[in-house]
Amino acid sequence: MDIEIYYFSGTGNSLHVAKELHKRLPGSKLIPIVSILDDDVITTKGEIVGFVFPIYLSTVPAPVEKFLKKLKLESAKYIFSVATRLGSFSVGNINVSRMLKKKGKNLDSQFVLNMASNSPTGLKPGKGNEDWVNQIKKERVSQLESEVQTNLDLICKVIHAKEKYPQKAITNPFFTTLERVICLLTSNTKTQINFYSDSTCTGCGICEQICPAKKIRMYDKKPVWDKDVNCYYCYACFNFCPSQSILVKNKYTKKDGRYFHPDITVADIVRQKQKISGD
Repeated sequence: MDIEIYYFSGTGNSLHVAKELHKRLPGSKLIPIVSILDDDVITTKGEIVGFVFPIYLSTVPAPVEKFLKKLKLESAKYIFSVATRLGSFSVGNINVSRMLKKKGKNLDSQFVLNMASNSPTGLKPGKGNEDWVNQIKKERVSQLESEVQTNLDLICKVIHAKEKYPQKAITNPFFTTLERVICLLTSNTKTQINFYSDSTCTGCGICEQICPAKKIRMYDKKPVWDKDVNCYYCYACFNFCPSQSILVKNKYTKKDGRYFHPDITVADIVRQKQKISGD
């Protein structure tokens, strides 16, 4: 059975989930979305096709939406999605379902996994989420991971059997209307996160290497965020900085910890930008 798992990940939650699905689904292939995002057309080859992504601003990340618009799904007989999130409200799967319907396809199963948040700012005004440091403590992350592992076993059973999940699609007009409004607002915004580095920056260049949007460039051993390149809001630069020297102006300037999935490395995230051999 040919299974393709397309994924996008900023700080490792979704990559971790994609890798766990890969282990549980024999014959599956992991494909990083960022590596093929510049292709004019993206054509699936799998009979089963899945998408794994985080929820940003209550919906799918910009690169995932761009990917879905380019996707040709003639090979797909069964399609699933797995979204990772903090636990807040989201309309990501409604967005995916709507985009697939335009291509004459259905989202057969859709799942949501609660995981630790990689963002201390979120949508909150002022200084952002002051309790973030407590949400990313090792004990809390371990508890969430245990729940993820249990849920992944159930998810794979559904995928193996090619079952519908949930049994009934979300058709509530309130949620479908809200999804369109959120997508309209997020797709038209030019808002940029005001990242900057302070004097503790060592010039290691990890932020430039890891940025999936290719927004960061090193000048005089200091990172510069290109204003002409749209940010993916993934917080990879912020969280993977070894000296915690990357901060968010007027939002979060504390050095009390950062979050990336403990099983995911800098090299794993950087590898997303590398095209898979044979593609």
